[in-house]
Amino acid sequence: MKWLVLLVLLFVLGLVIFYRYRRQIQTAMQIWRMFRQFREKTKPPENQIKKQKSEKEMALVRCARCGKWISPGNALNLRSKTFYCSNVCMEKAVEISS
Repeated sequence: MKWLVLLVLLFVLGLVIFYRYRRQIQTAMQIWRMFRQFREKTKPPENQIKKQKSEKEMALVRCARCGKWISPGNALNLRSKTFYCSNVCMEKAVEISS
């Protein structure tokens, strides 16, 4: 019987404390949710990580005019196997060949 009275008193005490500090508890819960949402939004998406790895594994191509090595995604392609690093290099190569 003593244990039942003690449990009831502890429960009532917990309710009083919760009622007294309910605003602080709500604020703490909102801060926790905000940090959790921030952490979820700042995670890099899985497909971006895979895309970066595949770009690193790609073979580089050499600019036909200046010889600079660039990725095929950034290169300008005039013919099937002729790559240029910029419009300037492409225009100079066209001027020389004309």
